[in-house]
Amino acid sequence: MKSYNIPFDQFAAGPLDKEQTMFVTVVQAIRKADAAKFKSVWTSPNQMKGLGTTIITLADGSPENWIRQARSIFNFDNLKVIAQVQLGLRTMFIWDSMTKDGARRNAFYVGFDKNNQLRLSAVSSSIPVASMVLNAFYAAQTEPDAYKPLPNINLRYEYPIPLDGNAGTSAHPVFLEFDGSPMDFPLGDEKVKPPTSLLEFFRNAALAHQKGKDDLYASSFTPKSADKVRQWLASMKSRRRLANQPPQMPSTLGNVKFVLNAEPVFLVFEAPTAGNDWTPKDLTYSYILHEGGGYKIANYFYSTDLDDFLQNPSFFDKGILKSALTTPPSK
Repeated sequence: MKSYNIPFDQFAAGPLDKEQTMFVTVVQAIRKADAAKFKSVWTSPNQMKGLGTTIITLADGSPENWIRQARSIFNFDNLKVIAQVQLGLRTMFIWDSMTKDGARRNAFYVGFDKNNQLRLSAVSSSIPVASMVLNAFYAAQTEPDAYKPLPNINLRYEYPIPLDGNAGTSAHPVFLEFDGSPMDFPLGDEKVKPPTSLLEFFRNAALAHQKGKDDLYASSFTPKSADKVRQWLASMKSRRRLANQPPQMPSTLGNVKFVLNAEPVFLVFEAPTAGNDWTPKDLTYSYILHEGGGYKIANYFYSTDLDDFLQNPSFFDKGILKSALTTPPSK
């Protein structure tokens, strides 16, 4: 990564390589509403290689419309270049611009399109890893105190993301580093003591759902998610009444296989059966928020760029969650 934090015009006046020249070309084209110049380097996100599960398109995908959309949101006459990030074969350019709501951070990237031509495009959910990197830069802008770099961090798992079809073997590999604990904790067997307060909470929520204690189950979620849960529970009751069916609750509860620790956020991965014979497709996961001394389940019926990443086996192989630790845990 290269950090700049300089005005765009200062960046553009320096010596530029091919990718940097493409970035400068597209910004200058947007400034001047020069569709021909813009088109010379620009390709829509849905025509780029390495797409995730989300495809970004515009009803009108013409260069003129992309320029209009960009100019309607950002002030390209007052742009600051923040950083340049290498993601495998892609080069991201992170920049800040003034908007009607204040300074806002965004990015373009240079990569290969479906015709194997080097082109520039917008960072979006079409490329989940690039989008996650942009989100990290955005968080550092909006909440700098909460997102300061942590010294001497001990992350026990390291996963090379296969950005270009190869796991960590490209010129600029990207690694997902995280902490967590493998296990085989049965949610439905109350004779087995939960090893942590988080799993005690998670079991209680699962049992409340299994036993039809809807109010208790919904209260296990954060407020926005709880509203969605109540709507879902009400719709299920309505369908059963119309079909004259008895209440249907989960007959069995699964086993927690891994707890990913990103305090104050945890990801709890579970599979339907005991043992270590589960496959990545068997795993589901829940977000748990640790806040105010307690826990709440979050992101029910919501999806983020992280979900696009975790749910795409070409990006994230959940099999790593039962692999040996890369480094020993700290004592």
